[in-house]
Amino acid sequence: MRSIPVSVLVAVLAVFAARGDTAPLATDRYGHMHMKYERTWFKVDVANVDVWVDEATRDRFRELAAGQRYSEQVAERIAQSALQAEDVDVQVEFLRRASLDEFLDAARDNLARARDARYISQDTFASAWRGVQRDFSSFAQRGFKSGDRLRYRAHPGSLQTIVKSGDRVLLDLTSRDVGARRAMIASYFAPGSDFRKGLIKDLFR
Repeated sequence: MRSIPVSVLVAVLAVFAARGDTAPLATDRYGHMHMKYERTWFKVDVANVDVWVDEATRDRFRELAAGQRYSEQVAERIAQSALQAEDVDVQVEFLRRASLDEFLDAARDNLARARDARYISQDTFASAWRGVQRDFSSFAQRGFKSGDRLRYRAHPGSLQTIVKSGDRVLLDLTSRDVGARRAMIASYFAPGSDFRKGLIKDLFR
């Protein structure tokens, strides 16, 4: 059996390490969705929101969206596919300061919309809402500043939550609660959420 040169092994490991930290699973038109989130009444840009999905889900998105026009029926099928995805990465880049209360209000409202759409149960809503309040409690004084990046990494059986300010890690938590994982994804894709239409419409650009 031939051995692998050390230099090659190091290079391969470096690629995987970089992918684990920064690289999305799919970067093409149907594997990446982008939107700019703004306040409805004042048209103030609040955040850039990006979502990446695994390759199998990307292929499903392509089947549903390619050559089609946006409709709520198609959007629902895409949302259901997102809920079934094995890997989903979400990044929220703040474009202005936001207090913890503002963040929690939005998180609660979007979780409630996921519950009302029956994407998650009442028990999952309650557990996820408690988890959000607990996980972000350290931001009570600081809040979120322009340029901060919040990232959720949903893998099978786990949800990692990371907040960075530049290169500084402010929060890095991993939950093995599959309900919290589903609730996070559902809050971005449920009907009436702040993000569903903007993200899904990006597949039809």
